[in-house]
Amino acid sequence: MKKLILTVALSASFLPACLAGPIDGVVKDKKTGETLIGSVVQVKSNQDNMTTTGLDGSFTLKNLPDQGTITLVVNYIGYKPKEVTIDMANASHLKIELEPDTHELNEVVVKGFKSNRTDVSAVSMVKNSPQVLNVMSAQTIQLSPDVNVASVLQRVSGVTMQQDAGGEASYAIMRGMDKRYNYTLVNGVKIPSPDDKNRYVPLNLFPSDLMDRLVVAKSLTADMEGDAAGGVIDMNMKDAPGEFRLQANAAVGANDFFWQGDKNVTPFGNISYDYLSAKRSNTTSKAPYERYGSTYDATAKDFKNGGSQVTSHSMPMPNINAGISVGDRFWQKRLGLLIAGNLQNTYRGTERDLNKEVMANGDETEYISSIKKRLYSIHDLNLGLHGKVDLNLGNHKIEWYNMLVQRREDNTRYSKSIITDYGFDLDAGNWTRSDELRTMTQTQTIFATTLKSTHHLTKRFTVDWAGLFADAREKDPDRVYTTLSNSVTDGKVSKTYPASQERRFQHNDDKDWTGYLNLTWETPFKHDVKAVWKAGGMYRNKKRNNRFYSYIFSPINNDESLDDNSMSDFDGIDWTCKTPRSQASQLNYNSKERIGAAYAMVTLSSKLGELIAGFRAEHTNQIYTMLQRFETTGSLGEQSYWDYLPSAALRWKINKEMNLRFNYYKSINRPGFYELVPYQLDGEDYTEKGNPLLKRARIDNLDLRWEWFPSQNEQILFGVFYKYLKDPIETSFEVDQRQTNASYYMPQNLGNAKNYGLEFDVVKYIRHFGLKGNYTYTHSAITTPKRHFLGKNQLETVDQTRPLVNQAPHTANVSLLYKDTNHGWNGQLAASYTGTRLVLVSPYLDSDEWERHFFTLDLSGEKRFKNGLAIFLKANNLLNAKRERYLKTTNEFNTTIPGQPSDRTIVGSYRYGRTFLVGVRYTM
Repeated sequence: MKKLILTVALSASFLPACLAGPIDGVVKDKKTGETLIGSVVQVKSNQDNMTTTGLDGSFTLKNLPDQGTITLVVNYIGYKPKEVTIDMANASHLKIELEPDTHELNEVVVKGFKSNRTDVSAVSMVKNSPQVLNVMSAQTIQLSPDVNVASVLQRVSGVTMQQDAGGEASYAIMRGMDKRYNYTLVNGVKIPSPDDKNRYVPLNLFPSDLMDRLVVAKSLTADMEGDAAGGVIDMNMKDAPGEFRLQANAAVGANDFFWQGDKNVTPFGNISYDYLSAKRSNTTSKAPYERYGSTYDATAKDFKNGGSQVTSHSMPMPNINAGISVGDRFWQKRLGLLIAGNLQNTYRGTERDLNKEVMANGDETEYISSIKKRLYSIHDLNLGLHGKVDLNLGNHKIEWYNMLVQRREDNTRYSKSIITDYGFDLDAGNWTRSDELRTMTQTQTIFATTLKSTHHLTKRFTVDWAGLFADAREKDPDRVYTTLSNSVTDGKVSKTYPASQERRFQHNDDKDWTGYLNLTWETPFKHDVKAVWKAGGMYRNKKRNNRFYSYIFSPINNDESLDDNSMSDFDGIDWTCKTPRSQASQLNYNSKERIGAAYAMVTLSSKLGELIAGFRAEHTNQIYTMLQRFETTGSLGEQSYWDYLPSAALRWKINKEMNLRFNYYKSINRPGFYELVPYQLDGEDYTEKGNPLLKRARIDNLDLRWEWFPSQNEQILFGVFYKYLKDPIETSFEVDQRQTNASYYMPQNLGNAKNYGLEFDVVKYIRHFGLKGNYTYTHSAITTPKRHFLGKNQLETVDQTRPLVNQAPHTANVSLLYKDTNHGWNGQLAASYTGTRLVLVSPYLDSDEWERHFFTLDLSGEKRFKNGLAIFLKANNLLNAKRERYLKTTNEFNTTIPGQPSDRTIVGSYRYGRTFLVGVRYTM
């Protein structure tokens, strides 16, 4: 029996060795040595036995004979097929090199069109750039869980995103520098913002479908505009392909926020998570002030009531995402054309708890003066269109690019608010409650047209220029606030009556005319050393106009009793207009900004690396004109100044796969017009003020980074950075000494600050699996005066050191990837972490507002078929993460408020729900 078992065991082990033996190898480009992902490797005599190369260019073939010879056939698009004969007795790790398949035509030689959509091109750009860059390719973006540029950016090292009130990521905070320290480019040209308050562009306007790659520059050279300290976001939009290409996609999905039903939450009573929609088609499109003139006395009859007519739905319509792009080249590849569009129709919801804190005279910690529950029902309709034509005549190239992006948001917000003063007794169920309904339709639009041209006048002298016209605007007509008051006794509403109504009309537009000119010439030297000299300039003429009109209404019958918890309560109330000629607004102004710049720089390059030195001079002139006169403010304001901005960059090529970089540049941050205009506005939560004395910030920036590129699509980056800020601009709370507890929110120059940190970024692939990860540590410090109560009516001023606003000490992203080109599977599990950060500065000691650390998990997957079809899935916020804002102090009174912990004071929380999207994509 033992002999039989031994014989069977030996036979079982020997038979597979005789019949089959796996071999492995890698497929590369013969000229560049780059691995070719997705190459097809098959046995010539048995074409069913085949495989494809993985993310690292490697392959493994199984079920092969152990003896004799076999022939492998290797194919890759754009390369010549290759046959490789192998002696299986001596088979080892194979290195197969393919040659590019080039064609020469009779009349013109086509050198080829380099694709900017691939991961390989993205890594190549990072490796060879004179700046410190992070690049995300269209290939990466398409397979990510993200559908707009703002969501994509959160995957970049050192970047965190700031959400809008509805919970959607909108603005980038880079390396702990607030969003104001960044600017946005489209195809290398700066565009204006439609935002009524800020220069920075809301990045959720841009669908990720329209991009070839996303470039984040974390250092500047002299040929770049100098108003960035955090970084520059350059959206490289889709370009005309080398041959006909058609791509279309469509997807449906939902946000699960509205799947919750009703919830009983004390002390607000029953909370419904139905989707609320107002009849916004029946609202007043233009303020009576603008329609009939400044002397017209408006009445309630001049305003339509669609903004108060609200209906609820248990489930909104499904979310829809669709896009198409088509491009080709004509006239023997000289003429390229691309047209693309994207539509996103999204319904989403947000729940927000807001606790307003106040510092009582004589107290050391703030107490909660009111508690609010807010529910948002949001309908976003995003449209993106772009078209590009380019003409390439060898030494001359002309490009004409047009872009239109628009975002329309219908937003219905229902708030319940309880004042914790004056008779508030939670145990007895007695308090006064206010219910507010706010409805709005806000439309943001950016249109830009750019004409660019490059002329190689000689072998060593090049001229390029660009001209831009851009129009960014925002419209927010007839924003309606309607407030009802409720008396609550024994936990039940005893009476509901109308309190007030406000109708706001806002719109602004920002028009830019910009011109760029660059001259480049090359001087060769011996030993493969050359100098590239570059000089040029730019000029921008910006016109920005802002309009704001507000009408206040009071009920004709203050004693009118209404039914509680009915949306119909907000409609049908008889109102009288208390401000028939609109409230005089300091936000009605016209402004101009003229920026001129000139620069010169030289790049010395050799086999050892590059040295770049440059100098830039920028002149800024800002003028605003108030359209309404006020006794306390002037009607005109102007700032004019020069800035001189040196820069230097060194790239040492340690070897073919390794760089060491050092960069220095000086930059500025200009105040926006909204910040400079001396306005005062009672905002939704706080009073806002402008500051005509606000100065620009000036920043010195240093970067040191080591880079290793083991293959053409892998990278390991480690860097440190340091920034010194003079007169940084931050928005902070100030207390009006003339009024007790009267405070306002105002931008100010707050001394000097330091910001430094380190970044680590890795991309690694093993066969079908990949890992992308990054971690950033950031530390900043600024010292500002704070108020501290010593006792009743006794205040002292003390200095307190804190971080910069929105700077998180720890941020990290990790993505686990799976790619099987043989069977067409792609998958990604992406996690993102943002550490605790300061979000609002208080004038009082230890009373700043912080946001707790935040962790999200997203998922995407794709299955491709050989006929060009693919199905895909995107799922966001799988853990239904909640954001929380808090104070680090506690107050004995606050512990009586429901939901308050003992170790901190929660002043706000936000929850957005999960989002799912399933779709199909076709590529020809």
